[in-house]
Formats: sequence, C-alpha cells, structure tokens
Amino acid sequence: MKIKHRLHNGETRYIVDGKINGNRRREQFDTKREAELFLKYQSKEPVIAAWWAAVTLSERVDIMAAFNRAKQDGFSLLSAVETHAVQGRGNTHLKKCTLGEAVGSAYVDTRPKPDSLRSRHRGRPKNEVKPSGFLGAKFRKGVSKNTLFTLKSLTHNFRDYIGADVDVTHISPEMVESWLDAGGVKGHGGWENSTKEGYNRQIKNLFNWMIKRDHVNSNPAAKIEEIMLGEYEPHVLTVDEATQFLEITRRESPALLTPVALNLFCGIRPSEVGRLAQRDISFTDREVTLKGRQTKTRRKRFVDISDNCLEWLKLGAALPIANQNHQWAALMVKAKAELGYDKWPHDALRHSFCSYYLAEHENAAKTALQAGHTESILFKHYRKLVKKEQAEKFWNIFPEDVQAQFHVVAA
Repeated sequence: MKIKHRLHNGETRYIVDGKINGNRRREQFDTKREAELFLKYQSKEPVIAAWWAAVTLSERVDIMAAFNRAKQDGFSLLSAVETHAVQGRGNTHLKKCTLGEAVGSAYVDTRPKPDSLRSRHRGRPKNEVKPSGFLGAKFRKGVSKNTLFTLKSLTHNFRDYIGADVDVTHISPEMVESWLDAGGVKGHGGWENSTKEGYNRQIKNLFNWMIKRDHVNSNPAAKIEEIMLGEYEPHVLTVDEATQFLEITRRESPALLTPVALNLFCGIRPSEVGRLAQRDISFTDREVTLKGRQTKTRRKRFVDISDNCLEWLKLGAALPIANQNHQWAALMVKAKAELGYDKWPHDALRHSFCSYYLAEHENAAKTALQAGHTESILFKHYRKLVKKEQAEKFWNIFPEDVQAQFHVVAA
C-alpha cells in the first residue's frame, strides 16, 4: 500500500491505496500523519483479528456497548479507561499492597541474640525486622512502647482474621463488621459496643494511613454505622473503700503504697507511674514532675501532692519498685476479695481522684490540669459524682498513726 496526496477543493488530502488480504482498500485522511498511522497498524490486523476471535461473546458485547457509549458521549474508549484508572482510584494510580504489608512491624528487636542466630551479612541478627508499614510509621512518630504493643496486638488480630495476603483494596465495610461481630480472630463471641467502637477507631487510623500512602482511596471502617454507646459512668470508690484499700496495701505490700497514693491522691495514670523515678517526686515542693516522655499526652505536667498523699508516700518504697507488676497483681487479688468485687472497676483509683478533687476544689480547669486531660472529658464523666462533704472526708484519709497530728475526724 502507498500514500498519495492530491488537492480537493483547494485542500491537500492524503490517500492510502492498495490491497489488504487480497481486497482493494482506499482511505482518505486530512494529514499525512494520520495516513502513516493507518498504514502502520494494518500490519497488526492479523494479530488483532486473532485476539478478537479469542474474546468471549459476553466480553464482545461489553466492549461494543462501551465503545458505542463513549462514541455517543464524544470520547474514545481508551480515554475513558485511562480517566477511570486515575480518577476512579484517586489522584494517582493505587500502589498494590497486601494487608500484611500495610500493617507492617513496629520496631527492631534489639535484644541480644546468640551467635548462632546472627547473620554473616553485616553481623545483624537473622530475625531482626525493620520498622515498616502502619506500625513502623507509629514507631517513627515516637509513640510509647506500651501503645505500640497494644496497637500491634489489635492490628495483627485484624490482619490474621482478614488474611495477610488479601489486597487492601478488596477489604469492604462488611469484612470489618464481621471482624468486630466475631470478637476478633479468636472468636470470643463478640465484643462490647465500647470495645467495638475503640477497635474500629484504630482500624480507621490504619486505613487513613493507607489513603495517605495511595494504597486505597476510601476507608471501609469509616463507612460502618456509628456504634451506639451508653453514657460512660466511671466507678468511684467510697471513702470507706478507699481507706480499706490503703490499709490492705499497707498490710500486704507496703512498698506499693507509693504507686497507690500517686494513683489515688494525685490522679497519675498507672502507666505514667511506671515511668517515674523517685527524683521526680519532691516532698519539699510537694509536687510530682512528669516529663513529656513520661505522660500519655506527651506534655510535661506538674501534679500537687496533698497532705494525706504525702503521709502515705512516706510509708511506701522509692521508685522504681522491683517486680512491681507481680506485686500489684497479688495485691489486687486480696483487695477484690476483701472489698467484695468479682472484677476490679477499670481505673477506679484515678477516677476516684478526679471526682473527689473536682468536688473539693470546684475548679474544672485545675482538676483537668492535675489529671492531664481536657475539661470536656472532665465534664463528660465526673460531674457531681460525689458530694462536697464526701470529698472533705476523702482528703482526710491519713494513716492511723498520724491522724492525731492533723486533727482529723475519722471518715
């Protein structure tokens, strides 16, 4: 076949003339480039014919319908596919990623390894894993080890339930709901609504990270119906219960009077107490200093030490306390039995502090500053849980042998 040109109505036209598969073919084009492209693709016609023959009838129907719709709307079928490939997946093409890759790992295991486990390559342990994925991002952000451990347990549970090899674009809201309803990979028969809400919030965070990394363009966890929660009512120990708890501690494990007093009379979280050293507690200034790395919110905080707290602290051990977690577990067994609790109320010591401190000082901002949370949380959970006369008795809980010194009226 050859390309010819001629004038037609004063304009140059390009003609492709010749035989294709034994048949005469003559086509006219406005430009020479169009004629050359037509001629170029004629050599591919046998290949195209073979491909078309392999396409099923239903696929041919879809192709024809798509072609006709695109032509009707004024664009090519190819341009429609290319537009959908970009806009249908976000601003860029999605990067393929499995759920296992997205979850990743939290931190490098730096514990000493036997020589038999070390790699010859650069002397690194064979089982060393570099931070990666969502957990790696949290590690680089600087979240605490306790938070990483909790987040790792949750995301690994979700990963194992859905499947580590599942492409993240295939995860639907129904799959997330199924995981929540089943109670995780171990299938404990379902979680409470408050647990579901908290766990789903973390899965939202996981998919939000995937959106930032162009692995998905929507968040399936965000499409789940809002989980209805009843108003949370923190448990507050009565004055008698608080007194009895302190007496049990003094009898069973007096060293623990330090963390107990810091929880109960200063409102310092158990996790924060675990990061304190004795140098952070000043009996002279009557103040506990929590550095940013020691607090949940990563903000430095100063907490006042009350009169009764100071006296209980004098009876406890210096921080840090060896084997504290095991001692605390044994103490709680005794406390639950003597106070008549089948299950110890969540964060009961800190909740008691917040309620009694607010009732005593009637100052929400000061109470929130001491406890290390916001005023909105304070008003949501602690308004009028105890009366002022009860608060006066609470702040007069002293060790029996020093009550007379402070002229305290027994609760």
